[in-house]
Amino acid sequence: MQSEGTVNVDHHQFIFGELYVDTTEPESHGTLIDAGQRFVSFYTGIAYGPVRVRVELHERTPDDDRTQDWEVVEETTIEAETEMRLAAIDGTIVASVGSVAPGNYMLRAHARGRDNAYGQDVSQPCEDYLIVLWPTDQLAAGVRTLRKTDIAWSPSTQVDESSLSTEYVYIRDESGAVLTVPPQSPEAGAVRTQMKQFGGRPLTPALEAVYSSRNVAGLDRELIDWVEATDEDQRWAFARWCVRRAWERAGIADLEWWQAVLEDMDAGTIGHPDFIASNAARNRLDADPRIRRTIVSGLPAKHEMVQQYMALLTYTRSMYPGVGSLEAAIEAFWGAARTYGMDYLELTAAAHREFLDR
Repeated sequence: MQSEGTVNVDHHQFIFGELYVDTTEPESHGTLIDAGQRFVSFYTGIAYGPVRVRVELHERTPDDDRTQDWEVVEETTIEAETEMRLAAIDGTIVASVGSVAPGNYMLRAHARGRDNAYGQDVSQPCEDYLIVLWPTDQLAAGVRTLRKTDIAWSPSTQVDESSLSTEYVYIRDESGAVLTVPPQSPEAGAVRTQMKQFGGRPLTPALEAVYSSRNVAGLDRELIDWVEATDEDQRWAFARWCVRRAWERAGIADLEWWQAVLEDMDAGTIGHPDFIASNAARNRLDADPRIRRTIVSGLPAKHEMVQQYMALLTYTRSMYPGVGSLEAAIEAFWGAARTYGMDYLELTAAAHREFLDR
């Protein structure tokens, strides 16, 4: 038996197995499938929408090994007391895919395309699945991964705030080399004193009014003075440039959803609700398996940070509704500098080339 059809995905899942069974408590977990009592649930890349599925029932173990044609392949066994069907998680059956009779089966699941539109709601299929079954006398527990080259649903090895150390801060020695020293060391204290000099002269009243000016004036006072002196259009251009550079540095600028936010920003639409007074963007970042969170060194005399979280703040603190152009530019630069860490000199050098040296 061979048949195929399209199943609607809901919350990253669809089901193959007996109807009307509880699919909320699987017994074995993989990165493509979970196996439970008389069902197998599939993890998709898309969050909602259609995917293509082909089901093949063989009399014996297939002779052809198609593993290399797929991005992820996993295997388990399934025992059914009634017929098995392909269905959405709400129980809606895919009528074009035939039923599989009760019995004990080896089930080999294949998928490709799960990284194409991860987390998105799609209207056209962009992922393919193959379910191959054959009778077996052995009901081995667990899910076995035969191949995995995609990123979707990979085991998490991510860093977060709990991974950060507060036992040291970052400074540069006389040669320019980056060092770590205890936060209360004389060396760290000397750097903090230098930063409080704001590049050699007091902040102007306009800069004083933007609190983060205190954090960035000591990094490049010439650049901050230019931000204050230039016109509103240039300030906004600089703020947008800083957000984009931060997101590029953090490795999120080219992903579909994040790219759409940048395009809206460039078109003049700011204040995306998932970033402003909301944890939605942070949650989306944490859930996306394509995004690898990394630790970046702190700015001078500061602790290390999670780079991708700093990149998010670059937008959040500079692109909220009603923000003025000076605050937007200062906050965007502050966030971008933290995204770069002790490599912030690369950011300032690029900013001089892009804006001051023209």
